[in-house]
Amino acid sequence: MHKMPKAVYQSPAEIEERIRKLESNSMCIRADTEEHRKIMQDISKLRIYADAKRWMAFPRLKQAS
Repeated sequence: MHKMPKAVYQSPAEIEERIRKLESNSMCIRADTEEHRKIMQDISKLRIYADAKRWMAFPRLKQAS
């Protein structure tokens, strides 16, 4: 059994906060390095998680109205 990503248990707002922190960290790293590419890949994955969580929550929010 593989480890579940931390983003699975976070809200979209918490994921967006992590994205902002990673983006600010990536500004200090040269763009042509492997470390920068890894950070950008992580940001990409986190954005997908946040979008999916918002999308999944939308029907519940719509029903509550």
